[in-house]
Amino acid sequence: MGTVVLAVDVVRDDTGVLDVSWELAGAGPVELAVGPTPESVDHGRPVALVDGGSTRVSLKELGPGRHYVSVVPAGGGAAVLAAERVVPLEGASNFRDLGGYRTADGGRTRWGMVFRADAPDRLTAADLAAIDQLGLRVAYDLRTDDERTKAPSALPAAVRHVPFAIGGDASRPNPLGDLFRSGRVAEVPDDLLHRIYLDMGEQDAAVLGRVLTGLAAPDGLPAVIHCTAGKDRTGMAVALLLSVLGVDDATVLDDYTLSSVYFSERRVAHLLPRLAKLGLDLARYREVFGAPRHAMAATLEALRGRYGSVEDYLTGPGGVTPGTIATLRERLVAPAQV
Repeated sequence: MGTVVLAVDVVRDDTGVLDVSWELAGAGPVELAVGPTPESVDHGRPVALVDGGSTRVSLKELGPGRHYVSVVPAGGGAAVLAAERVVPLEGASNFRDLGGYRTADGGRTRWGMVFRADAPDRLTAADLAAIDQLGLRVAYDLRTDDERTKAPSALPAAVRHVPFAIGGDASRPNPLGDLFRSGRVAEVPDDLLHRIYLDMGEQDAAVLGRVLTGLAAPDGLPAVIHCTAGKDRTGMAVALLLSVLGVDDATVLDDYTLSSVYFSERRVAHLLPRLAKLGLDLARYREVFGAPRHAMAATLEALRGRYGSVEDYLTGPGGVTPGTIATLRERLVAPAQV
């Protein structure tokens, strides 16, 4: 058996250098090729040849914009594609690609097809240029009407805006808001986000289902799903999507908790004075309001306990057809290469 590339990871450092690492079965040399889109990567013009004694290289002077990196055994074999998980933007910090996750059938979610993000209301001219490179067709906006009015999307007009408000019903109780307004933050329960997610799963099942149905439409991709933080409402939609594509729970939860790195922690410096005034210490904030792994884990477990599986939940109250799920898997999962 020759060398097989098992996984590739790409991280951009502060100077713009791409640090690329990979896992191998075997110890042969590999070639690396890059391109601005998955389709444009050309292994006929590799940018690096790395011998079998190393599984890491830094790629410099690749030029502006986002780069997809493909690693392939030098003697021939299946290539594995990867890119930076986070799209580097000035006006949004939690804009992430959902590609590269392994699925139960041995495939991987396709890069450059579905992104998740925080609100795109502060995008700069440089951001718009970077987003234009992504080729987005649709933005599924899960914010309420009030949120959209206060912070209108700055995405290019060519990106079709589809509002799917979650949590916008004024008749629904807002216990968290009541606790904050009354100054009773100490009464916030440890499982607050789990309760919010369960309520979302029950009250907004049809909306979440419409998001996934939209992705399966002929003109539904590439797409970005976003709310305000890109953490809770977006987190629910993405967890359901990845689960039904066959991504295991550990990976789904890894993706969810990245919001604590790219959104929650970046807010901390701005929130510290307000947190102190409310009597909420930093550790408590992170545990309850960040992206705690247990909150989404308990939510997925509860949905399975109630409906049997995530797929049954989606085809039940979510209103997603089995055909739509099959289309999502066909379009969003690259089959295993042998």
